[in-house]
Amino acid sequence: MYKYNFEQNSQHRIDILELNDEKCKFSFEGDLSIANALRRVMIAEVPVMAIHFVDIIENTSPLSDEFLAQRLGLIPLVSYAADSKMYDWEADADSIEDQKTKVVFTLRQKNLNDAPLEITSQHLEPEFGQVGEMAIRPVRMFSPINNKEVGIPITRLGKNQSVHVRCHALKGFGKMHAKWSPINIATFRHEAELNIDHSQQQTLSLIEKKSIRDSCPMNVLGIDVNHDLIVNAIEKCIFCEECIRCAESIKKPRLIKMQHKKNKYIFTVESAGQIKAADIVQKALIVLRKKVDEISQDLSFAQQQQLN
Repeated sequence: MYKYNFEQNSQHRIDILELNDEKCKFSFEGDLSIANALRRVMIAEVPVMAIHFVDIIENTSPLSDEFLAQRLGLIPLVSYAADSKMYDWEADADSIEDQKTKVVFTLRQKNLNDAPLEITSQHLEPEFGQVGEMAIRPVRMFSPINNKEVGIPITRLGKNQSVHVRCHALKGFGKMHAKWSPINIATFRHEAELNIDHSQQQTLSLIEKKSIRDSCPMNVLGIDVNHDLIVNAIEKCIFCEECIRCAESIKKPRLIKMQHKKNKYIFTVESAGQIKAADIVQKALIVLRKKVDEISQDLSFAQQQQLN
């Protein structure tokens, strides 16, 4: 199991429980204020790219210009290269219009057939010729039916209708607008602590033990080779207390004791596709550490000023 320490001899620790490109589930051991700060930074302060300005050259689609621009802005863009871009307020007048700050996409389609033409994110073409999986581009979307890439729907064109726009993608973060948030879900909850009274357990039949085990909807409990109730997946516990109610129904109200584990939390982070879920956590930790360092420097400066 991968473990991350904020620094040597730190009381904060992260243990990865589940990890793939879209989802990261981990346990966090540390102060509640740090846990909540981490969650807020993941949602609001991890930088990604998003379409911010749209030049409407021609639009005879069913959508108004404002509606079309809004839909384009909410298309998530792969943002592994976002760190190489400058925020538009950091750039000088000479670089504000070049590749240092933005990526430009062109959408130009006309329907010449009787059947409706669906316009999707696949029709967005980068002007600067970016290629590869790490290039800034719309997130790929696949059909759940045949696993074919279908793109994110934007609008539909009837016969002789057309759309021609230029889209300017800029670097930003969730505090500015939700379209710059890389998060679908970022939540945390207390990790549970279950204690089984072994003296009371000895008075239970195997059928009663199995009924208590099966009462848990998350399969937190199990039965070992000695036919004893055990806790084998505590991170799955959602505090539903079904196991306690089952024990009470067989006249064993003190069989299981459930409580929150102090300063230990289970995080669930799901990416919107711009960057991997693990990268979101790592970038959020960097941002959070930078904030702490800035506060520490400001406090040190204030103390020096008082001494002088």
